[in-house]
Amino acid sequence: AQAILAQATHLVHPRLTPTARLCRKLVAIALVCLVAAMGQSPSAQCSALPLSKLARSVPAGHRPVVVVAPGSFSPPTLLHMRIFEEARDALQRAPAFGKPCTVIGGYLSPVHLAYGKKSLAPTEHRLGMVEAAAEGSDWLTVASWEALREEGYTPTAQVMNHFAEELRSVEVAVGDAAPEAGLVRVAMICGGDVFRSFVDVKEDGERLWSDVDLEVILGENGVVVIEREATGLEDFIEAQPLLKKHRENIIIARPRVFTGISSTAVRQHLAAGESIRYLVPDAVRAYIYEHQLEKLPNWQ
Repeated sequence: AQAILAQATHLVHPRLTPTARLCRKLVAIALVCLVAAMGQSPSAQCSALPLSKLARSVPAGHRPVVVVAPGSFSPPTLLHMRIFEEARDALQRAPAFGKPCTVIGGYLSPVHLAYGKKSLAPTEHRLGMVEAAAEGSDWLTVASWEALREEGYTPTAQVMNHFAEELRSVEVAVGDAAPEAGLVRVAMICGGDVFRSFVDVKEDGERLWSDVDLEVILGENGVVVIEREATGLEDFIEAQPLLKKHRENIIIARPRVFTGISSTAVRQHLAAGESIRYLVPDAVRAYIYEHQLEKLPNWQ
């Protein structure tokens, strides 16, 4: 119920008074009852992307792009938020997808609990934390569809397909032209380790990522790879025919500042009773302590 309410009204806030929290819960219960009366599941109701932060115009000759980061966010850190800024700068610094780009928005997409990662906090709290993290941004939004799907874990290619389909109807004005739908391109943010895994082969000889999935991720959409150090990604791409085929859809972001902040490190600080200030957004820190997430057994 909390997750549905957060998606519908963006009211998740770590500093609500007890009365406000009670009112929020009552409204959430009423919303779930309304959903049930309409014969639709809560996850179906949350399938639509929130669009309020998307810019609706770009300069002449530019392609509108939305960046998406699927992830655990358990908890979201300042590095997670910084990576979005790095991705936007990289996309707008050099041509991608065949022309100059303007990033019109970004989405944090928490993974489903069925992903099975041991350190995942309960879904409602991961959604609450990312809502708190994105609250202060004028261009980042939370998408709860992946986390709330009744079907469970969703492969990355299907997640990207969902974003592309939802954004296909968004109308954007290019220069002085009238707003038009079908212009938005989606780019997934990933680390260099995930990007290199695109060509990995499992012990049984099966590809970790199928060619079909990679065609969806790289061909129909695109990726922004965060390269934390000089790891020879350009040479790696040239050596892989499928990656080379989609080179113009692969954007490499090279941050000027490197940091070791990670969700793992934050959980370790919490387990030791140490400060996490300046490791996570202040609103996330407040949310963690208000809901006593530092006591989660799988965060110890």
